[in-house]
Formats: sequence, structure tokens, C-alpha cells
Amino acid sequence: MFNFNFSKYKYLSIGLSTVCIIAGFIYTFAVHKGFAHSLDFNGGLRAVVVLDKALGRNDVEKFFKDKEIEAIVIQLDKEKNHYQIDIGLGAVPKIEEYNNLNKPKSTDTNAIAKSRVTIDELIFMLTHGFKISEESILSADQVGAVVGGELTSTGITLLFSTLAIMTVYLSFRFQFKFALAASIALIHDLLFALAVIGVFQIKPSVPIIAALLTLFGYSINDTIVIFDRIRENSHSKVKVSTPSMINMSINQTLGRTINTSFTTLISIVALIIGGAVELYDFAFVLTFGIIIGTYSSIFIASPVIEIYNLVFHKDTI
Repeated sequence: MFNFNFSKYKYLSIGLSTVCIIAGFIYTFAVHKGFAHSLDFNGGLRAVVVLDKALGRNDVEKFFKDKEIEAIVIQLDKEKNHYQIDIGLGAVPKIEEYNNLNKPKSTDTNAIAKSRVTIDELIFMLTHGFKISEESILSADQVGAVVGGELTSTGITLLFSTLAIMTVYLSFRFQFKFALAASIALIHDLLFALAVIGVFQIKPSVPIIAALLTLFGYSINDTIVIFDRIRENSHSKVKVSTPSMINMSINQTLGRTINTSFTTLISIVALIIGGAVELYDFAFVLTFGIIIGTYSSIFIASPVIEIYNLVFHKDTI
């Protein structure tokens, strides 16, 4: 039977993860000056328009790219050619610059005042740029960052609540050191995922939050499978050291872990290949989350138990 010595690399795996997480955050703030912005979290402009059927999504995206305006274009209705266009508030100067070059000169003070209203600026750009009437603009609004504030506060609350409940449950179901190891592994997964989101400048959104929560569930499930096998082996009549017990348990569950991760990844890859473009970021974060969740169950959570025993001078589970 295949028997890999995972315990031998416990400090290497923990050290490597720590370096990768720190490097990811340094790169995010040093190169990108922080995480990417999105309407859900930072506010911006959102318009729903009806365009000529000769125009496709690529044409719409190219229009904004040529103006150096970062816009998220979502096709809402393929038959009617309805599009939702999201633009961050940071792009307002570019919109005004385009409008100043294309607006007819006017001495009408009311018109001048109106032209300085952000929504009107967006409407003019859309009507002029795509040669459509104002009636073709179904809606145009400025979206506040309320959703982002609520998601952030709710997410932090849920995170600490989940960790607290999980610690209590695992302490009761197993032992405190198992609960501690699982919590550290979850924090590791979250920080690693945030580092990747920052490095690749993935825009925070509701689907990304859903992907992170899914990562939590997947990771803890994988970890508990290994912990349960460790507990079963600890009841054996043959007493072995903690490193040997952990290695044996991981190797016994390794086939199940790999098969589960692989079959789950097949579903996510199918989503990437055949799903909507709007789900790419969600699928990417979920794909990475499955990989890192599996990794942390083996190379983070399990070694923490061994280190805990070494610190408190215990040699058995």
C-alpha cells in the first residue's frame, strides 16, 4: 500500500503557505494598490440598454476599452439585445472627457448644469456612442456601496460565528486540538483565497462571497474525514506515535480525498467551459478553493495536531 510520510514535511508546508499568503498580499497592495473595485462593494453607475442587433457584446466591450473605461458588460436578453453596463465611479472623468469632445457647444445654462449630472453624462455617452435614442436606455442609476458594506460586516460576523461554533462542536465531538487545527486550516484557506483574488484582481461580488463560503464547507468536510480516521485509529489496540498515526490516517483517506476533489473539479471545469462569462470568476475561485481546501486538510490541519502534541509533550492522540 502507498505510504507517504506527510509528517516529514509539516514545517515546509506551513512555511510555504505562510510565504505565499504574505507574498500575495504584498503584491496586491504594492502593484495593484489594493483589491479590485466593483459596484457591489464600491458603488458606481449601472445602465440597462437596448442596442442594435448588429452590435454584439464584444463590440460594446471594445467601445469602452477604446475610451480606457473599465466596464462590465452583461447580456441580459440575447433575443432583444439587452445589456447591463456597470461602470465604476473612477471612470466618470473619462466619460466627461468623451462628452466634452462630442457635445455641441451651447450657451444654455440649464443644459450646462444638466451636463454635469453624472447620470446624464452616462446617458449622453451611451446615446451618442451607440447611436441610440434615450428611449433605448431602459434604466440608468448610480449604485451606492451599501451592499458592499452590509456584505463586509455580515461576512466578518458569520466568519467569527462559524469559527466559534465549529470550535465548540469539534471540541465536544473530538478534542480541542482538532477544533484548533480545523479553525487554523479554515483561516489559512480564507487568507490564501483572498491573496489569489488580490493578485488576479478578481472583482468582489456576491458570487465570489458564495464561492468563499463553499470553500469553507468543502474544506471542513475534507478535514473532518481525516480527523475521524485519526480518531478511529487511535482506538486501535496497537499504540503508535502521533506522527505515525497521522501519516497512517492521511494515507488511508488519500484515495477518497483525491477522488472527491477530482470529481468535484470536473463539475467546475464544465461550468467554466459551458457556463456564462459572468460565472468565470466564481468558477475560478471555486476551483482554486477546492485545491487549496484539499491541501490544507492534509498539510495544514493535520500537522497542527502533531505540533500541538509536541508543544504540550504528548505522544498519542
